[in-house]
Amino acid sequence: MKKIIFTGLVLLFVCNLFAQTQNVDSLVNLLNAKKLSVDEQFLLHKDICQQSIYNDTDMLKTYAEKGLILAEKEKNKTMLSVFNAFIGVYFFRLADYAEALKYTEKALNFSIETGNEKRQGELYVNIAFMYGMLGDFAKELEYNLKSLAIFEKTDNKLNFITLLVNLGTTYRSLSDYDRARQYFDKANILAEETDYAHGKLLVAYGYAGIYYNEYNHDKALEYYLRAFELSEATNNKDFKALSAQSLCAVYLEGFNDIVKAQQFADESLVIAKELGDPFRIRGSFCVLADIHLRKKQYQKADEIAMMAWKIDSLDMDITPNLASILTKANIRLDNKDKAEYFLKKYIEINGEKNMKNIQEVLLGMEVKYETEKKELQIAALEEEKKLYTIISIAGVAILLLALGLLLFRYRLNVQKRKLSEQQRELSEQRVKQLEQEQQLIATQAVLDGETAERSRLARDLHDGLGGMLSVVKLNLKDMNHYAIMDGSDVERYGKALDMLDQSIGELRRVAHHIMPESLMRYGLKVSLEDFCQAVPGAHFQYLGENPRLDSRLEVLIYRCAYELVNNAVKHAQSTAINVQLMIDNGLVSLTVHDDGVGFDAQTVKSGIGLENIRTRLAMYNGKMTIHSSPDKGTEVSVEIEQAEQ
Repeated sequence: MKKIIFTGLVLLFVCNLFAQTQNVDSLVNLLNAKKLSVDEQFLLHKDICQQSIYNDTDMLKTYAEKGLILAEKEKNKTMLSVFNAFIGVYFFRLADYAEALKYTEKALNFSIETGNEKRQGELYVNIAFMYGMLGDFAKELEYNLKSLAIFEKTDNKLNFITLLVNLGTTYRSLSDYDRARQYFDKANILAEETDYAHGKLLVAYGYAGIYYNEYNHDKALEYYLRAFELSEATNNKDFKALSAQSLCAVYLEGFNDIVKAQQFADESLVIAKELGDPFRIRGSFCVLADIHLRKKQYQKADEIAMMAWKIDSLDMDITPNLASILTKANIRLDNKDKAEYFLKKYIEINGEKNMKNIQEVLLGMEVKYETEKKELQIAALEEEKKLYTIISIAGVAILLLALGLLLFRYRLNVQKRKLSEQQRELSEQRVKQLEQEQQLIATQAVLDGETAERSRLARDLHDGLGGMLSVVKLNLKDMNHYAIMDGSDVERYGKALDMLDQSIGELRRVAHHIMPESLMRYGLKVSLEDFCQAVPGAHFQYLGENPRLDSRLEVLIYRCAYELVNNAVKHAQSTAINVQLMIDNGLVSLTVHDDGVGFDAQTVKSGIGLENIRTRLAMYNGKMTIHSSPDKGTEVSVEIEQAEQ
């Protein structure tokens, strides 16, 4: 639900969205009605794009492309900047931030060529915001500061207010709420001085986001209500729909008031449909699906979430929340395949941030579901076992009473007794098998949780702390431009920057070894090559095919190699370590050999690391073999046969 709240501050300077201009249809008719000069055509194309941003993205794209063709024909760099920016807005409305960034950077380059510094500042803000949506907060801050340097020279307070709100939003994303408040406070003062209604709306929404993050739901509710009222006063339907969605989230998370949440969710959907904006419609569907999930209306939650999913399943802001809702709803509906599909989708697309807790809950629900199912099966088998026991007793009684019957009847009863024994043994075997399957599910859930936690910790170290260190470095460099330092200060400043670079490098190394990105992207061969290159004396050799394996199996093989190489480095006193990986015809074989001191494999007990390897291998029926003797080095082999797909 939090994702919906933070997707709303679309602070683009591409055009004046609140200018009062003619109706779009009349502009189109005017463009097609008579012969116009080139400048008049540029103006009409620009006005049509401007009026279509929130109402008709297809029309925005059509006339932005027509304007771009005309600008290229006339070699008009100013208009090339304008229409590239409009195409950037089109992709932004589709939540394709990478493509939006590409076109906005083109617009920036043309504005630099024309020397339009004011427009450069506006486009810096756009680029900063797009980097923020892509999660690159260091770049977001860098471009916001570039625009700040330009806007401080001008007296355009309206643009300056919006920029201050953007900077506050950036620091809020970095969880630096004190700095965020400082920028919102400055924006608030200017908005009150100029009586800029839209500025007041942005400031109220910014304050509300801080209080929501701090779990101060009373203050968050106060400011979201204020933003909702201001959006009504300014007839800003887009922000009205967004504020209604945010109020729905606050009422659910802070007050568990489903009635109020339903009221604002319904209102946001009505407004979004009036706008014809799929971005807002998807957000409204998302909050409505969450409400139905909380009301235990699982079928309805599934239907509404699927409608949102069909609109756009690639938006990294809302899609994880939809995948979570669909997973939970389908677990409750006993749609195991669908629940498993969306759980995998959730794990694939969720970067960030609350993945550990949600995944543990979902895995716990699935384990609980499977456990209950197995327990019912075990109970049924116990009843069956009792039934066969009764049949056996009855057979013995009949045998005792029918001693005078023919030998054929006697043999028939003996056969029944043998059959009963066989069935009882089969039942016991099935019970044991079900218990083993239940234990395997629980073990797999634990290992999946461990892998997810390693991934989350690696991302948090790299993207969170790494990003903050980069921002610190950037600020230090900026300080150098304005500070006057003598020779000793310069030397200490240089050492500080070197130590910061070393810290960033060490942080990336630690994050890589916790869960290497190359393993997720490129597979075992590349990740093990990278790992061995980082270990002195280690050499890597790869044999056989190079297919991508199951992600769990790849993590398992990598952790085995990591543990065995670390053992050789720590304990073997070796000068050379050879790591060999072979994948051929479904057989995965890993061998780690060192020329170290070795040990007596018959007398020395295995450590925790080797026992962990054996435990992990047991899940895949794998085996580990150790060959070692004093002063003759050690060779450890791990083999796993993959099941045929």
